[in-house]
Amino acid sequence: MATSAIVKDGQIINSGTETESSKKSNSMVEKEQFLQLLVAQMKYQDPLEPMDNTEYVSQLATFSQLEQMQNISLTTEMQRATSMVGNLVTIDATNSATGVTTQITGKVDFVTMSGSKVKVSVNDNLYDLDSVSKVWDASYADAVALASEFKAAYEKLPNVNAINADNAADYYEQIKSMSKIYNAMSDYQKSFLTADIQNGVAKYVEVMKNYGYSFDS
Repeated sequence: MATSAIVKDGQIINSGTETESSKKSNSMVEKEQFLQLLVAQMKYQDPLEPMDNTEYVSQLATFSQLEQMQNISLTTEMQRATSMVGNLVTIDATNSATGVTTQITGKVDFVTMSGSKVKVSVNDNLYDLDSVSKVWDASYADAVALASEFKAAYEKLPNVNAINADNAADYYEQIKSMSKIYNAMSDYQKSFLTADIQNGVAKYVEVMKNYGYSFDS
């Protein structure tokens, strides 16, 4: 069924063949358009050969079915989107101007409705639910976040060779805290850190111990 129609000389004429993109965007018949089409059929029917009442009933039944399908579909999509809130997802974002698709990864902050589309908010931008290509496991998301935070803290430390007896006290608490966090990580979480960082933590601890600092507690 076309989603719009033109009335000419008392006859209803379809607006033409829809493009593939139009079909996709209008996959659900809008309620108002359906009712406008039905009213136009009633208004411009041939008075000598009026439409049968059963045909009206049939079209109203079809409208009711379409409405129910639309509501069920939207409810299902909203439930699916809501279950993603707080999870790490990957979005396949296509630039409408260039047609280039890039992958964006981030946590879903919230979901919302835009027209008849369910959208998810990732990195302060809204994306269609259909653009979500991956939903990551919670343990993966936690490990990625922990590794990212640890890496940021590690990169603030001076070069290990720059630590000496005069400045070691300035970095002791920071290195001790990072050592404690690292030792509490599971092997899975540590796997998200580069070998340089993993080996570097041990080097910092070794240097600090050489200057008499304890890491027992």
